[in-house]
Amino acid sequence: MLGANREAAQRSEFFRSRRRGASEIVGFVSGNGDGRLLLGDDEGEQVCESFESILDGCAIDEVLQIGQCPGLDGSQLPTICAERGITLRTLVRSPLGNAGRYTTECVGNGQYVISFEAVPEARIRLAVKRALDVVGALIGLIGCGVAYLLLARRIKQETEGSVIFRQTRVGRNGRLFKLYKFRTMHITAEERLKELINQNEMRGHVFKLCNDPRITPLGRAMRKRYLDELPQFLNVLKGDMSLVGTRPPTRAEVAKYSPHHQRRLSVKPGMTGFWQLTGNGKVTDFEEIVRLDCRYIDNWSLWLDCKIIGKTFIKLFRGGGW
Repeated sequence: MLGANREAAQRSEFFRSRRRGASEIVGFVSGNGDGRLLLGDDEGEQVCESFESILDGCAIDEVLQIGQCPGLDGSQLPTICAERGITLRTLVRSPLGNAGRYTTECVGNGQYVISFEAVPEARIRLAVKRALDVVGALIGLIGCGVAYLLLARRIKQETEGSVIFRQTRVGRNGRLFKLYKFRTMHITAEERLKELINQNEMRGHVFKLCNDPRITPLGRAMRKRYLDELPQFLNVLKGDMSLVGTRPPTRAEVAKYSPHHQRRLSVKPGMTGFWQLTGNGKVTDFEEIVRLDCRYIDNWSLWLDCKIIGKTFIKLFRGGGW
């Protein structure tokens, strides 16, 4: 091991445990300040003229560089080891975040890009997720078309405006898109929001009111069965949303976000997710919504999406939206 003896000793047990089978540490190499090297082992320390002499004088399979070693040119280590068929491993230090993982990618000529991925970056699995989104959206749009034929006339009878309500929402990393829903509120709903803001039943940067007077009778029935959200399959098909993800916020909500709230915008918003399954009538604290969204981001997998979709179907049959 190359580097300070104390740190190398601290790391030795970790790397020993990571190796399959028995492994033996030959010694720790450090510099003594005069250009020569010190090889420390269980029997003490000895001065060595060069690193090559250490490799030639011992049976060594791998070299692990923990830190800088005065007296040794680190840029020559790959060549020195490669000439002897010895594996070189280097410990790279990078700051840790609250969540996420590091990946490396070779770009040639001994250069590597180290990426800190705080969100899922598995290209193949994300491609499969997108394929599932497209298939699910196409099937969902058939149901949306049927619902439109059955509901459009009644929606027009209860309120003015278009049958499909469009609202600007914030998507992945701040991208704006038009969210589509069946109209469930009177056309003056946006203007009346200021009158009801003090009655908000949520804590934090999201507005919910169970007995919202702006909702039409048919709109309340549609919300109970989540039928108003069927047009969002078009958002999924366009790529603005996913079948499973985080709740898509409005621009007014995002304008009030603290830095740690922004992370919920790091993935595509979804038609369903942990918050919807938990019960948007039970979770009344925005911080809890953020926690659920971050939990989804940190634990994302295709299997998790499938489980959420399956539980969503059960919830749809039971009803209870608001």
